[in-house]
Amino acid sequence: MPIRAPDRTLDEFEDLVYHYSNGMNIKDDAERWDIDSTAANLRFESATQGPPARVSFLLNVAPKMCNMMGTLHGGCAATLIDILSTSILLGISKPGYFSLGGVSRNLRVTYLRPLPSGLEIRLVCEVIHTGKRLALLRAEIQQADTGAVCVVGEHEKANTDPEGPRRI
Repeated sequence: MPIRAPDRTLDEFEDLVYHYSNGMNIKDDAERWDIDSTAANLRFESATQGPPARVSFLLNVAPKMCNMMGTLHGGCAATLIDILSTSILLGISKPGYFSLGGVSRNLRVTYLRPLPSGLEIRLVCEVIHTGKRLALLRAEIQQADTGAVCVVGEHEKANTDPEGPRRI
């Protein structure tokens, strides 16, 4: 099931980022590492072109996302940041400039407080900097009701777009 859109009309940029964020739910025969958007009730909340370009999602911490303590597993938090932060980079991309989403060069995740199963959380991702070859994205996982920051991530991406014709 794809990520749900909000019950309002999305502007042109939001619609673009929403569709990129649903790229992780492509229906084909290939298996891949992914987020179970149905179990987490993953919803697109908003996106702004900025600067800074920013996207936010709401979801619930599902039991299958938890460690043996019943809180969001660190690896799951890192996966959420990795996959969902790329959607805002794709939103500002253009041919030759992160149009393929790039590859992760570095992912640094800092865990500040636990997120128990059943809790509604907000994941906010923003573009900090983009250059010709590298981009830096920042993400926060917050408690949706209080805004308390629980996880902070920095995601560095390398551009993998093929280079166009060069000048001699």
